[in-house]
Amino acid sequence: MRYALVPLILALSATPALADPPGDAVPIDAGAALACVADRYRGEALRIEDEEDGLVQEIRWLTPAGNVLEIEITGPGCRFLEVDGVGQSEARILPEEPR
Repeated sequence: MRYALVPLILALSATPALADPPGDAVPIDAGAALACVADRYRGEALRIEDEEDGLVQEIRWLTPAGNVLEIEITGPGCRFLEVDGVGQSEARILPEEPR
């Protein structure tokens, strides 16, 4: 049963609308991107890289459990384009949780 989802997941990941930043995207600086990620995930930044002329910041994030998440974020409003890695659920800060 789980193998039936693989083609759907691959098809969705190949969709340009999901892979590319929106047309109204504006540059997001590294400080704002780090603040957005810190509001959503416990841990600390390992590395941040500017992608696509500042429209996307790619962040490697170390969780308290020692897992590394790769996060792509764009502005305005800290739009998370992609989060990849093990331990996302455990590191996630829920909206009602204090930091």
